[in-house]
Order: sequence, then structure tokens, then C-alpha cells
Amino acid sequence: MTDAVKNESRRLAWMLNQILDQPEVYDAMLVSEDGLLRACSEGMNEAAADRVAAALSGVRSTSGATAEFCRSRPNSWQQSLMEFGDGYVIMISAADGTYLAVATSRNADIAVVATTMYTVVGQLGQEMVSAPRQEDGSSA
Repeated sequence: MTDAVKNESRRLAWMLNQILDQPEVYDAMLVSEDGLLRACSEGMNEAAADRVAAALSGVRSTSGATAEFCRSRPNSWQQSLMEFGDGYVIMISAADGTYLAVATSRNADIAVVATTMYTVVGQLGQEMVSAPRQEDGSSA
């Protein structure tokens, strides 16, 4: 993570605390549409958080691509819920180009967690928007 990204992450991380205050919530992260980690809950391993952010980008993309299955318009994805043997991952649209993801235990009240997530998104609004990446002009 660059210093600028680390500073932004620290600046945005405070908003994750409202979600982490919910019982049985492990971690939360703010991810850009292209899979870059914008912020994560304190204590998350940076390498693991980067991997999860990239994976969540794929989940979000796949979920969005299935909109026609429920007769919805393309790019109308709003939320995904993944259930595992020991817990859940909830992802919601946070702003243009950004989404919020939360990991919980199996015992979490996911309705309350999701409601809290939407409340945080509503409070922060444009603070969460991720601008598309710009090419830096260098060749690889």
C-alpha cells in the first residue's frame, strides 16, 4: 500500500467501528470496484486484506453479471450475501465505484449488521466514492 493509500485508509477506517461494534462481527472493509482496498478494520493483516479485496471484486462482478437472471437491468447490483459453515460475508454498494464488505460469525444477526452497514453508507455518502484508476503514463 502506498503512503497516500495508507493515509486514506486510516482516515476512512473510523467509519468501520460502528459496524465492528455489532456482536459477532469480525472485520469490515471498504473496497473499490476494481478490487483495491480502501480501508479495513484495525488488526487485519494487510496482505490478507488485499487478497480478500481482490476476491470480493470478483464476487461483486459475478453477482452483477447475473442481473438478467432476476429480470433486472445490467449494473443494478446492490448486495450479496455469502454463507459459509462458520459465518457470513455481506457486501453492499457503498457509492459509485465502492462497496462495503463485512465478515461475521454464524451467530451474527445479519439483518442488524446489514442495517448498520446501510446506515454507515448513508452517513458517509460521497466520502466513500472511489474514482476510477488513472493510467500513470509509464510502460510496464
